[in-house]
Amino acid sequence: MTLEQAQAIIDSPFFSAFLEPAADRRAFITEWLAAQGIPYRTVTLQDKTHIVITYRQSAYNPRFKMKTLIAHYDRAAGTQGANDNSAACIQLLLFAQTLLQKRDAHNIRIIFTDGEEAGADGIKNQGAYRLGQGLRALSMQQDDIFVFDMCGSGDTLILSESGIYGRDTRKTAALTALHRRCRIYADAACRGRWLSLPTAYSDNAGLISAGLTAQVITVLPRAEAELLMRYMPHSAGRPLSGNVHSAGCHRSSEISSNESAAQALQRCIITNAHVPPDSPLAAVIPQTWQRMHTPQDRLETLTPQAFILVDKMLRYLAGVKEPVK
Repeated sequence: MTLEQAQAIIDSPFFSAFLEPAADRRAFITEWLAAQGIPYRTVTLQDKTHIVITYRQSAYNPRFKMKTLIAHYDRAAGTQGANDNSAACIQLLLFAQTLLQKRDAHNIRIIFTDGEEAGADGIKNQGAYRLGQGLRALSMQQDDIFVFDMCGSGDTLILSESGIYGRDTRKTAALTALHRRCRIYADAACRGRWLSLPTAYSDNAGLISAGLTAQVITVLPRAEAELLMRYMPHSAGRPLSGNVHSAGCHRSSEISSNESAAQALQRCIITNAHVPPDSPLAAVIPQTWQRMHTPQDRLETLTPQAFILVDKMLRYLAGVKEPVK
């Protein structure tokens, strides 16, 4: 994909129609899939309707792991949701069309999920939680699951450490193993254009709670990502350069008496807590993330470089063949 092709996707009437305030986004996706001849079915679980794409039998080789690619199609009320999560939806739709032409086995299933935003009211309200229970009941817990969220703005692929960062390592072995493999994939697909960072949870919250393993993939401008890295403790416990206190992160309303400034920053990132514009934390938390769930999450903030990165990662994943153990 070239810069011109990526920009054409962003500027297309196809994308703009998906962002319309009155758009029926489920119908938009299913009608487009039907028009392209891409096989899908809908699955409704606890009032959330998910859209599942699977291909002909020859697209799957039982010797290798299934790869499930996920993007949520719901959005925060009152927003275009251009980056959260329309960009990833459009990217996966176009990739679904690419896979339709692929003749050899790729072992990919694509799911557009409903109700990711409902997780703010409790993880069991998130659509992915019930979906994860269903996948587990079908013995799909051995799948490699990749969640694509906030993939439309920036020039650096981010492999999220959510689910790993700050948790008991005895509970994260499978997720850590997937994350390590994903780092290898990212290095092959996007060499020099990826980083590993703690991020907010996405659909992976519900999936992990349901007993599955899921890796979130997102995108940030490199300057924003590197600034955050300066102030976050390293995931392995080795501090990076920088000090959150030097950013002025010391307000009692943001940091409780029993947590450090770094812990406060970590908490805000992982829980996607709202940070007021005058907060010292606002200088460190990526601006891309601060636009999430606001009217500023608009088409104009998207960048073609992000679409190129995600396209490279998706195409690489199509060729990955991890043996079933």
